Amino acid sequence: MLLKSYQKKTLDTLDGFLSRSLASGPAEAFAHAVKEQEAQALLEGRKMEPRAYRPLQHLPEVPYVCLRLPTGGGKTLLAAESIRLAARSYLGRAYPLVLWMVPSDAIKSQTLEALKDRDHAYRRRLDENFGGHVRVFDIAEFETLRPQDMARSACVVVSTIQAFRVTNTVGRRVYAHHEELETHFAGVPTEGMEVVSAEEAAGNDMLREGAVKFSFANLLYHQRPLMIVDEAHNAVSGLSREVQARIRPAAIIEFTATPRGVNNILYSVTASALKDEEMIKLPIRVRPHDDWREAVSSTVATRHMLEEKAKRDRDHIRPVALYQAQAKNGHPTVEEVKTYLMEEKLIPEAWIKIATGEQRELDGVNLRDPSVPVRHVITVAALKEGWDCPSAYVLCATQNLSSTTAVEQLLGRVLRMPYATRRKDPALNCAYAHVSEPNFAAAANGLRDKLIDMGFTDEEVRESLQPRGVDQDEQGRLFDPDPVRPKPVLQVTVEDTPEVRQTLNELQEGGVDYVPKADGTLSVGVKGAVSDDVATAVRAVVPDANHGHFDAQLAKHRAQVEAQKTRAELGAVIEVPRLLVEMEGEVFEADTDAIYERVEWSLLKHPAELTEAELTFRREEEVVVIDLEGEKLVYSRSTQEAPQLTGLATPDDADIEVTLVQWLTRECRDRWIPDAEMQPWIAGLIGKLLEREGVTVRTLIDWQHQIAARIRWKVAEIHKAERETAHQIMLFDDLAKPTSDAAAVVRFDDQVYRTVPTQPIGATRFRRHLLGADRAPLLDGDLNGEEFQCAWSLDSLEQVDVWVRNVAKHPDSFWLPRVGSRFYPDFVARLTDGSIFVVEYKGEHLVGAPEAREKDRIGKLWAKTTGNVFLMVRKVAHGVDAEGQMRAAIEK
Repeated sequence: MLLKSYQKKTLDTLDGFLSRSLASGPAEAFAHAVKEQEAQALLEGRKMEPRAYRPLQHLPEVPYVCLRLPTGGGKTLLAAESIRLAARSYLGRAYPLVLWMVPSDAIKSQTLEALKDRDHAYRRRLDENFGGHVRVFDIAEFETLRPQDMARSACVVVSTIQAFRVTNTVGRRVYAHHEELETHFAGVPTEGMEVVSAEEAAGNDMLREGAVKFSFANLLYHQRPLMIVDEAHNAVSGLSREVQARIRPAAIIEFTATPRGVNNILYSVTASALKDEEMIKLPIRVRPHDDWREAVSSTVATRHMLEEKAKRDRDHIRPVALYQAQAKNGHPTVEEVKTYLMEEKLIPEAWIKIATGEQRELDGVNLRDPSVPVRHVITVAALKEGWDCPSAYVLCATQNLSSTTAVEQLLGRVLRMPYATRRKDPALNCAYAHVSEPNFAAAANGLRDKLIDMGFTDEEVRESLQPRGVDQDEQGRLFDPDPVRPKPVLQVTVEDTPEVRQTLNELQEGGVDYVPKADGTLSVGVKGAVSDDVATAVRAVVPDANHGHFDAQLAKHRAQVEAQKTRAELGAVIEVPRLLVEMEGEVFEADTDAIYERVEWSLLKHPAELTEAELTFRREEEVVVIDLEGEKLVYSRSTQEAPQLTGLATPDDADIEVTLVQWLTRECRDRWIPDAEMQPWIAGLIGKLLEREGVTVRTLIDWQHQIAARIRWKVAEIHKAERETAHQIMLFDDLAKPTSDAAAVVRFDDQVYRTVPTQPIGATRFRRHLLGADRAPLLDGDLNGEEFQCAWSLDSLEQVDVWVRNVAKHPDSFWLPRVGSRFYPDFVARLTDGSIFVVEYKGEHLVGAPEAREKDRIGKLWAKTTGNVFLMVRKVAHGVDAEGQMRAAIEK
């Protein structure tokens, strides 16, 4: 399983924090990580909330951080991966002991099942990282943990927080004396461990008051495990801090979607990042209903529509609807929902499962199995923990959102994307919520609160809920609540009968909706363009006497729709040629990674040496000072020497050196470098270190983890230099062959950015924007923002035929290669002469920065290669405003 880019960034940040914590303490390491993130945010025009490190009261030296990932971000996978990072970058142990804490028995069972299954992705990651030497234990099995297990394997003990969270430890199993654990305590220091109380001694003749307990808690106290805390917002309390002091972990890494104020948030992943990586379905399409029966009926129709679309998908997807029923003292109950589905909607009973505390019909059911017919799941709150089904698409909430907390957890169940890949049909990339809430404003506000509780930011919620706004007009609220660009609505009145409702429900995908009226009729609305099939079907339920009036309304409506069409809907497109490069007869996209894969270079051409400035040893009793990137960082000695077995000879230095080189080769393995190059290079590096005065191979063994960290840093620097060289030679040198091809273009048309949020622009209207006068993807700040003013100036140029905002990091956007990433210019335009004009706006605080110079350089290369125009525009340059700069660039 390949990690997503946001997962890699999260782990890289954690790795850097742990490495620096070992040297200079967690507070300084946290401040360093925050400073780096703030600098990057400034480059991107963002401002981050201030963060300060709060050490543990009883364990101030213990690294304690929280990683924030919204629901669906893969917290468990990252937790498994973080074990490797902590072992190599901080613990200095080949095989760590891990205490994996979860908030409930349900999540404990799920976690254990995944970690014990050698075919599961989480367990595969652990096995790959520790060479298959992994043991996983339920907390109930701790007596079976042997000293040799911890010496030869990474041991993971999964426990609920409640197993340790007690005020009085007497009688609690993890704090009790166990003779089976005696071998763990032979010859170990016992200072600080819990001893047998008078009460315990009185109840057991085998125990002596004041003696150290052979307890699992004391074992942990000595071993100093890595503590992983899942759903960490449930663990924040003073009592939990006391528990941590009893266990004395070496480091604590928390994972949650909703951190509280006391969590040290080291890295925060946004819901937008998950969407960009195709991990979750967004936006969430919300529809309010007056009655729970209407909500259920619409849920059935939506799920049916999605199943028809899913039949054309390349992967097996059978969309599932979740119904949140009420407890026995409320309505509708689980049985009432099931009865309604079967009797009114004619759903076969085999398609329905009930999942409550009493009825657990989903146990053992694999909803991903094509042979399983389940399409409808009714619950109250039982799915809130330990349940995952990416095929769940539709949530039906049968009561006001403000009156239940179950909706929050259930909503999370419909957000995960099947197979973590965007589907071809846009409808399968969205989640759906039918809410028994007559007012969309109340429904949206309720869901907004729930999403924020799940880890979304307020801004992301506003972007993710559709409809996003609420027009006070009844028609707008019902049929098109988006105030940015309301679509015309064809409205007719028909008789309210079961047959008519069934017909209209089947037309929901075509934009048909209806509202029951007190006089026994239905007010029917068709939003936007009306296809011939939909028009025919709606006309069939209109009384014959009204057909003439309907035909006239339809013609008028279609004329309104045509008049509101955007440039894209009228057929306008912008085709931006990609920058290509030719290497040895092969032509491909000029992506730095693609270039790097094709250039020949060898690690063996680089000096196999860590210089005195990069790695300096100086012994001061049990302390070694290591110079890291120009900073003096002190590593406290934490080496654990394995006991020598009697009767066996001690290996000589040559054997130890060979073993060290082999170990370092594995620890520093790199996808770009074959072991056949890495191993001799590391061997040469170790040989150079051994030439230094006072350094022996046993010294290097003592500090093998720190040496591995420095080697990885050194190799990363070599990669950076080689990438810069390859980028320069293949794109900018005299022999470089950048090129373009008429068939290799980025196409902007009426399908692009369909799910990208837009912003209202008040009375302002863009005349030439591809996606409409009032539908521009989000720009910086408000209408007075510099980026917006640049867009306004671009729109005003008579030489511009059509333009569009180029959304950064979107898979359908235009990009140019940078050495370490991709550059997404702000705007692309087609000029009246057919050429392409690409514009990047740069704030004054970034003008002259290396990043700006690199972007300007590659932009001008693209323009020269393709025969088009690129401009890095500023608010004012040499006394000329943005509009003047763009006009001059076009005319030139």
